[in-house]
Amino acid sequence: MMNKNWNREFPDVPEHVHQAVLSTLAGLDERKGKRVKRMKKGKIIILIAAAVAVLGTTVSAAEIFRWNNRATEVFVADEEQQKELVTEQIAQEGAQTVTDAGLTIQAVQTIQDNNCFYALFEITAEDESMQITAEHSMGVQLDYQGSESPFSYLGMGFVDESDQAVSNSRYFEIYGTKAESGQEDLNMKIQFTSLNAPGAKAVEGDSMLEGNWEFLLNLHATQPVVYEVNRECQIAGCAVMVRTVELTPISVKLTCDMDGVRQLEKQEGVNLDQLDTITSLFINGVKYQDGTVVEEEGFQNTREGWENDIYSKTAKLTTVVDVDKVSALLVGDNMDEISLQ
Repeated sequence: MMNKNWNREFPDVPEHVHQAVLSTLAGLDERKGKRVKRMKKGKIIILIAAAVAVLGTTVSAAEIFRWNNRATEVFVADEEQQKELVTEQIAQEGAQTVTDAGLTIQAVQTIQDNNCFYALFEITAEDESMQITAEHSMGVQLDYQGSESPFSYLGMGFVDESDQAVSNSRYFEIYGTKAESGQEDLNMKIQFTSLNAPGAKAVEGDSMLEGNWEFLLNLHATQPVVYEVNRECQIAGCAVMVRTVELTPISVKLTCDMDGVRQLEKQEGVNLDQLDTITSLFINGVKYQDGTVVEEEGFQNTREGWENDIYSKTAKLTTVVDVDKVSALLVGDNMDEISLQ
């Protein structure tokens, strides 16, 4: 076994895995190990199995998969939180690339739970003189593999120029809020059909490149932590009976009785039945057990309304939270606390 040429035995791996695995293998041989070749993504599991069998050492998916920088801007998370989301299969690597008609599309990363969905692609034109801006668009067809669309809201587009310089390559995002919280896996086919020039407002521009770029996604939901609150909380000066708070690292669902929410409606001069929103129930952050406050920043996809005379609000969190450490949900401009203890 000591004379085994590990460089030939193992297929390629991502660069940052080379050193982790080779440094472990070096313990079997005092000689400095050679560099292994790059591995096809589908064979990563071979390397992991071999490492376990030979060394009794586990190389986790979280150690192999590193988050894309753009994804960390959309879901702010430290390194440990990133690893946790990979381990729980909330975050997954795309690992698919399709080239057609002079355009390469790579599925970079997906992030989803029982409430929200995010997919990141990178679109690259072979012609380096082609400049892809935020005003360009992609023709996209979505197929949910025999099921109805699970989304109440779905948006997509190239990232803004303040987030990425103009070149022949640009990130493209698809993001959505599910109509109902659910634990089922999400199986969907995303088919890109064209790269389109900038068009008039709300009108798609002319097609620049046409082709077929198809991606199959099998995404796992996650089990939320459910807090049975069942007590009145003071929110914007009104007594609101809060029933439940459901938390995952990237989303929250709040349910309350009708009477208190109707008081908030009247106080704010809004009407949920007319698709208004209640600002005093906007999710503004969480408080941890040690007193640390994690405030929400940026755009927050939400679903809000009545479910059998119970008010329900679901929101995507822009900052990943450590669910086990949360002691209170913070709502409204006054950061009113809904205690979970």
